[in-house]
Amino acid sequence: METDMIKIPRKTYEELLEEVGILRNPEMMDAINESVEAKKKGVKSWELDF
Repeated sequence: METDMIKIPRKTYEELLEEVGILRNPEMMDAINESVEAKKKGVKSWELDF
């Protein structure tokens, strides 16, 4: 398998690392899934800006 190297800005890299960390955390994934289910049921949620 051949791999390619690409350059991305440090900020983008750090954001991706944070996102991967969240996705690997079972408690965070449970909270995300719970939020998705609540939205499907029509529960109004907080709007967060990052």
